[in-house]
Amino acid sequence: MKTIGVLGGLGPQATMDFEARLHRVSQQRIPQRDNRGYPPLIVYYCRFAPMLVDEKGIPLEPQQPDPRLLQAAQWLGEVANFLVIPANAPHLFRQQLRQAADCPVLSMIDLTLAEVERRGWRRVGVLGLREPIVYSWPLAERGLEVEVIDGELRQRLDEAIYAVMEGRDGVVEAAAASEAITSLRQRPVDGIILGCTELPLLVRETDADPDIINPGQLLAEAAVQMAME
Repeated sequence: MKTIGVLGGLGPQATMDFEARLHRVSQQRIPQRDNRGYPPLIVYYCRFAPMLVDEKGIPLEPQQPDPRLLQAAQWLGEVANFLVIPANAPHLFRQQLRQAADCPVLSMIDLTLAEVERRGWRRVGVLGLREPIVYSWPLAERGLEVEVIDGELRQRLDEAIYAVMEGRDGVVEAAAASEAITSLRQRPVDGIILGCTELPLLVRETDADPDIINPGQLLAEAAVQMAME
């Protein structure tokens, strides 16, 4: 099997969740024998934001990748057959990352857009950290309507996402995520993209609902398939 390189740590809890998903998919699709029924996996945990930020942690405009992110992709590209990134924001720099890695980079964004098309959705709710442009822009380019949350609810959801990254999520954070989903479900949307990989950790009971797309799960399934080809 091919070796998977995981450009992770953005944030750490979501990367661990992705690894668990990848192992569960492997158990379903690959004949198991001891610990050998899994693709080789090399994980790089980045400990910084994927883009350059100011002293308050706000991304600089225009957004640019942190050079350390490209260095990490280059290192992984030398030891893996292809890369996956279990975080959404770094996909804003997918071309630079592919060039740095010099190997295929499986795009969670492309997988999600393909799933939206497969389901025939025309009006899509998107949740994410701050403004989820990594999904809203390509969806709009395809002529689809996009619904997002804003104001105080978005602020609470952002705080909940950061809490997951820091390992201190709880009832309050889960409630913010559930309220955000409920807010979008009350609008005329066909379904909702969980456009931040921390969100499934807050709303596990919603993860498999038919009106929800979890990009992290799609990425785990596609990564195992690609490793087997």
